[in-house]
Amino acid sequence: MSTPQHEVLATHRRFWRTTLVCAGILVVIHVWPKSNQPHNQVRLLLTIVYFATLLYGLWHLVVPRARYLERLYAWRFEDAPMSFGRIWRRYLHALDQVTRVLGFLAIGFIASTGLATLALWFPGIGSLRPLYTLAWWISLIGLVAVPIFGGFLFTELTQNYRLLRSEMATSQVRPRPMAELRKGAPTGRNSDRVVIEGSHRFRAGGREWHWESLYKNCIVFGQTGTGKTLCVLNAIVDGLLGSTASDEPAAGLILDPKGDFAGKIERLCGRYGRDRDLLVIDPSDPKRSIRWNPLDSDDDAIELASQFTAVLESLGMKEQQSSFWIDAARKFIGHAITLLRKTNPRDEPPSFREIGRLASSIERIADRTDRLDPFDPDVDACLSFFADEWSGMAIETRSSIQAYITNMIDPFLMEPYQTLFSGPSTIRMDDVLRKGRIVYVHMPIADKEAMSRTIGTFVKLAFFRAVLKAPDKVRPSFFLCDEFQTFFTTAKGKGDADFFERSRQSAHASIIATQNLPALLKVTPQEKHPAMNLLGNCATKIFLRNTDPETNEWASRLFGQRLVAVGSVAAAGPNAGRGRGGGQSVSANDQFDAVVRPERFTELAIPSRTTGADHCEAIIHLAAEAVMESAPRKHRWAVHPI
Repeated sequence: MSTPQHEVLATHRRFWRTTLVCAGILVVIHVWPKSNQPHNQVRLLLTIVYFATLLYGLWHLVVPRARYLERLYAWRFEDAPMSFGRIWRRYLHALDQVTRVLGFLAIGFIASTGLATLALWFPGIGSLRPLYTLAWWISLIGLVAVPIFGGFLFTELTQNYRLLRSEMATSQVRPRPMAELRKGAPTGRNSDRVVIEGSHRFRAGGREWHWESLYKNCIVFGQTGTGKTLCVLNAIVDGLLGSTASDEPAAGLILDPKGDFAGKIERLCGRYGRDRDLLVIDPSDPKRSIRWNPLDSDDDAIELASQFTAVLESLGMKEQQSSFWIDAARKFIGHAITLLRKTNPRDEPPSFREIGRLASSIERIADRTDRLDPFDPDVDACLSFFADEWSGMAIETRSSIQAYITNMIDPFLMEPYQTLFSGPSTIRMDDVLRKGRIVYVHMPIADKEAMSRTIGTFVKLAFFRAVLKAPDKVRPSFFLCDEFQTFFTTAKGKGDADFFERSRQSAHASIIATQNLPALLKVTPQEKHPAMNLLGNCATKIFLRNTDPETNEWASRLFGQRLVAVGSVAAAGPNAGRGRGGGQSVSANDQFDAVVRPERFTELAIPSRTTGADHCEAIIHLAAEAVMESAPRKHRWAVHPI
């Protein structure tokens, strides 16, 4: 893991400040007027400071310089391939070899010279003359001999430097500019806040986001505790609402299986003056919840029946039963809705209770069919189904279909669901889009998992249907869902992938989050195509830290491969490594390597109260952009409380 930018900046400033101070002291001492009087105390002080500064400056250019360059190069080439990292590390190692040898020889030479000079003031130092004289000659001979007999050190340095420059010139690797470092790094939450940059544009995670790009859908991957909600989703929903507050306020649906957005979405809507636009579905608080009947819709009966059975399949009933029961239930519900629409008062939509009663009683069906106008062409198919197919069905078969339907309907016959999900709706989903409302479903899955999944899926399918019915609409809309695998629907024609394929035309953005690839694949364990189709329709993919190998391998493949230089070192010359003419030969071979290696996803930073880290890091696959990054970099998402 690389050093944080603010630490690199601090090291950069500290190194150059110390270097300039040392240089300044030496210059001042050189130009300072000096007395010719013997044993002048000011001259003595200047001499001591001069040699001390020289010694410290030389040490500073050997040890702290090595640490500084290591941090600087690690930051500048943070997003480079691993093979390139070895190239610049070899270069720094060769540079350190040269500077250490010359630096410590120079330190010995200056130290012995300083002692000889100070002996003029302090005769007692003269007793050390044999030692510092020997040190002076050894260091002087060493300084002269290194360029002659240690030429291999300079050769290795030159070769490694040329290899580094060659790879930078011929590959797509580009170091981060120093100007970016000098600007400083964000160190707190306020410096990384969401910035609304204009209509349908906002800045978050270190880059600018446009609604137009998000119309192509976005998915966030990250294991538990990596900042999916706290950093990324919070920032995105803030940007979505803020960037449309002054134009056509965006309509939206937020599914919240964890309950994290409870309270937050109210505060956010209040911040942008949209308090009245927020509509909450919350069975635990009927007084604040709106009433919403899935069957209160202008869609035809077949469409509503298909939504009903899609919910059944998403709850796993398809795995337990054959497709015959799914199709039979769909057919019955479709005709039951038609029958109820024709026989109910005009302002009374069908309800689950009424469908359940029809499914369990031939007499109730007969009572309803007797009220139908036999000359109404819209009821021909309905009458034919109940008079011929349903009543003539084997009792065992009909009983199985009845049980299949009532198992789904029964929970809606109990309070508070009976009240909240029957009768006329407070608002229909097409009106949600037209009027710019935001529907927030607050049903934490930890409380009542089955009903949370059922109602969330019903609302989602109805909302998706309304979006697709409004192509070329002006008002933007969005769908936001954490732990999306909870509501992932794969029914043919009603699957989420089908919606994601077509929603862009309706000026709609879907932002979903999940932990890893297996979380989606387990919804359809028999086949992976529905999940992969969904992912293929999410043009923007935000990857936070993940330790799931399958997810990381798949993410790495998304970014593809590129040709990189793999450096190698070999002994060269008959006296390799043993004096003049020996040394090492540095070369490089081109080979393909992953643009983003799988292990990089395990090294991304995450927020932590223990260490005080207030951000997470992400690598983003920006397939929605006109031009993708050739070398994807890590993006910083600050903790974004709402």
